[in-house]
Amino acid sequence: MKTRTKYIRLISIALAAMTAASCSDTWDEHYGVVDSPVTNKTIWDVIKDDSQLSNFVELAEKAIYYRDENKPQKNYTVKDLLNGDQIVTAFIPTNDAYTQEQWDEWKKIQEEYPYTLHQQLMANTITLWRQSTIGNQVDTVTMINGKKIVFDKAAHTIGGSPLDIDKSNVSAKNGIVHTITSPVPFAYNLYEYLKDGANAEKENMLIFHDFLVENDTTLFDENSSIEGNPDENGNPTYVDSVVFVMNQLMYSRKRFPGTINTDQYLTYDEGFCAPINAEDSAYVMLMPTDNAYRKAFEKLQGYYKYADAYIDSEKGDQNNAGLLREVSNPDSLTKKSFHMDFFTPIVYNVNLQPNAYGRLGLWTPESFLQNCAEATYFINTYGDTLRSDDTWQKENLFQGNKVKLSNGYGIVADTWNLPAKLYKPDINIEVGAGTIYNRGNFTVRNSYDVIGFSNAVASAWVDTTGHVSHDNYLALRPNSSNNALSVEFKLVGNDQELSEAEVMSGKYDIYVVCVPSYYATSADTILVPDGIYEKTRFGATVNYNDGNAKTSKKDATFSTKEYLVYEGEKVDTILLFEDFEFPYSYKNLIHNYPTLTISTRTVSSSDRRKGFRTSINIDRIILKSKD
Repeated sequence: MKTRTKYIRLISIALAAMTAASCSDTWDEHYGVVDSPVTNKTIWDVIKDDSQLSNFVELAEKAIYYRDENKPQKNYTVKDLLNGDQIVTAFIPTNDAYTQEQWDEWKKIQEEYPYTLHQQLMANTITLWRQSTIGNQVDTVTMINGKKIVFDKAAHTIGGSPLDIDKSNVSAKNGIVHTITSPVPFAYNLYEYLKDGANAEKENMLIFHDFLVENDTTLFDENSSIEGNPDENGNPTYVDSVVFVMNQLMYSRKRFPGTINTDQYLTYDEGFCAPINAEDSAYVMLMPTDNAYRKAFEKLQGYYKYADAYIDSEKGDQNNAGLLREVSNPDSLTKKSFHMDFFTPIVYNVNLQPNAYGRLGLWTPESFLQNCAEATYFINTYGDTLRSDDTWQKENLFQGNKVKLSNGYGIVADTWNLPAKLYKPDINIEVGAGTIYNRGNFTVRNSYDVIGFSNAVASAWVDTTGHVSHDNYLALRPNSSNNALSVEFKLVGNDQELSEAEVMSGKYDIYVVCVPSYYATSADTILVPDGIYEKTRFGATVNYNDGNAKTSKKDATFSTKEYLVYEGEKVDTILLFEDFEFPYSYKNLIHNYPTLTISTRTVSSSDRRKGFRTSINIDRIILKSKD
């Protein structure tokens, strides 16, 4: 398989140094000659007759120059660059910098993988503008492959490779030549390291490598392609078609199918939301080995059990007789969904990690890895916030072989130290008008609004009667005081630090948090009118997929066996269902989720005298994971 040979195949790198120029500048205009040259010789003239540089010269004569991976300049070589007008500095390796066997290997690479030669050797020895060794400062120069390399002028080294003192600072009309006696080290960035099949084999990361490669998308660049004569139907043809590769994982958090708004979609795709090929970045990235993957899948696959059909939660009615979405291969959906959740929360931008005082931008990748326990929390590029608790300590996350790369560190992890709560978290639903599930001819038989109250009122009661999250709750009132009400809620998390919290297959304890009616009064109103708390009798029903949707065309229901009583004295968390098991997962599905119906009981005159009402105030719904 070609993607697993020892060389890089597909590396998408923008030449960062070029983008520093104005978009309207040409390279010649921006990097043209500004000094009067002492000699009329070009860099090519300087090096071509030097017998100690003959191996590099032989390669450079044929080495195609690349603007990027998929844009070779077929009639322009590195020789042309070094013989042209662009001002550059070239760090040319002597024949002794490599063994003859290594030079012969470069010649093979030139024939088979010319971009690899460009990226790892040719473009790794050339930087724009003049860089002399005059002075004692330590600079960081950007090579034309985008790599940033330390140039120590006092020590006469480039990337740690010593310059030949007798042949440094050789002036040419188009720049400066330094010869070096050992190669300028080539540093992979995260993307390059993962894409190189040799690294994948060495580190036993073939599953991750293949997942990355599968998300490469080849796109046609019409603007860079050369158009030829139209075909017989008048359609354009191209004599030189330019394509480029974009990896979907790097540039988007979620990618919805192109058939969205039709009946043909069920799930979506996720990505890192991090350009891990960017050379000016500072990432720490977990790189799971095949062992880590298999152990995690064995442990977590039970959360990703999918049914063979789901009722579309956005298009049903009160009898769940909505649009049926069939799953052609539930096991395949399990694998896809697990891959998304396993591989996407693994990139950490150290500039976004807060230190012990909550301040950002104070870490380097090295200092972060050394002192990450001092961070207030971790936040990955996908948006999940991870904090230590009784079951998980965040400093244990980055355990593994640390590989220093050009834009951060890869942590080759043979064990998987992400917390289980990231995959099957507790689900907190801060109820409001947007969480009420209302579909088809099903109507919510009440008038409702969100009642807020001042901090003064909240602080006066919170110590004795309980806290209301976010200082608001949903006050549900029937249209008539004699009528009961029934309200159905979406069971989709909206109040947690994790980017997604959806019901998965497995057990939960399900709670509702109720709020006293007097919380809606003002601070100077009698706390409990007439000394009687407003109480409510109510029941609850879970509406969920039991695996029979394809035949029954509806969801299953499970209800409390008797009415529950909310006494109305304080903010109270009431258990509705203990160890309720959802047989099938809803994770990563579009418009599919279970619901919870809360129904109050009609009250008699006698009930009213005892304080019972048909209204109810709800703060939150909580599903506490039991696995």
